[in-house]
Amino acid sequence: MKKRIFAALLATALVVGALVGCGTNAGDDQKGGGDDADKKTDAKGDVKEIALMVPSADHGWTGAVLTYAQEEAEKLNKEGNYKVTVYAATDVENQIQQVDDLLSSPDNLAGIVILPYDNGLQSTIEKIAMADIPFVQFDRAIESDIIDEKVIANVKGDNEGIGYETAKRFIANGLTKDDYVYEMIGDNSSVPELRSKGFRTYLSEQGWTDEEIEKVVVKSAATGWSRDTGKELFESWFSSSQCDTSKKIWIFTHDDEIAMGILESLNGSALDAGKKAEFMESLQAVGASSGLAEIYAVLDGKHKTIETPEAFDIFSVTYDPAMIQEATEVMVDYLGGKTGIEQNYIIPVSVVDSENVEEFKPFGTYE
Repeated sequence: MKKRIFAALLATALVVGALVGCGTNAGDDQKGGGDDADKKTDAKGDVKEIALMVPSADHGWTGAVLTYAQEEAEKLNKEGNYKVTVYAATDVENQIQQVDDLLSSPDNLAGIVILPYDNGLQSTIEKIAMADIPFVQFDRAIESDIIDEKVIANVKGDNEGIGYETAKRFIANGLTKDDYVYEMIGDNSSVPELRSKGFRTYLSEQGWTDEEIEKVVVKSAATGWSRDTGKELFESWFSSSQCDTSKKIWIFTHDDEIAMGILESLNGSALDAGKKAEFMESLQAVGASSGLAEIYAVLDGKHKTIETPEAFDIFSVTYDPAMIQEATEVMVDYLGGKTGIEQNYIIPVSVVDSENVEEFKPFGTYE
């Protein structure tokens, strides 16, 4: 991931408004590039469609995914071998309907690249598989016998690696079985499951039993990857008896947005001042992931209101939203006849902190 240059512009409200709940075709009239022999056409001679299906921009990471999907669609539409359309879904039901609409005309489809909204898409992904439409799952991999048999590839960052590297850093910095880990999860999809698994795998490798892990590591309710929800859950937990400041406290968040909500809360006035003073003495680390420009600004000492913490460790494990472009290229390669594509297509992660943050390119902007 190091020193890669991305055009990491967040989707504007205008783009989102154009995309949410419907398909948009970037550069649809631009048919340059490939030879006619390379074009994949249906029975009518029309260029077939590759559908890029993602959730709408409900937070920074998915906003960046949407932008990168648009960029990839524009590039491929200029080449002219496929009609590439981006579909942004407002919720699970909306994405299900989008897929059903596409499957109503299967002869027009070359393939589908989909970031499932959550595990509620299982039966819908199975419909794609049973219709023999080539498909790639991005980020969230829903599994079943029929999906596993038919999916071209599950393209994703190393979600287990995020949890694994977080636990590894916690242990290196002194995490013990007498401490408390508050794990703030994303949602009910495979992504949090894998991040949790990776965290626990490393602890197990260090000799922790399942009982010891369950005693130390406590999960929050789902944050929905939302800064505001994460902040609310953190403040509720902070005010409860679960937040025991007599123990060393480590916070493992599943996303930079959640971590930013915590930092905002700690730098605000909503928390009880007395307990906050005790909490800051107990807090050992906040681990996050994805690569949000704002948290990189905190790490780099360039944030306008939040200073780089000195009292506790803070870091972010990479999970690049530009991977949607790599997922789309996997689909194009498959349609072009490439063989030997790895079905479990994992992109490695790196740990970013104040020492190496300048070596990494974040997504989004912060000024």
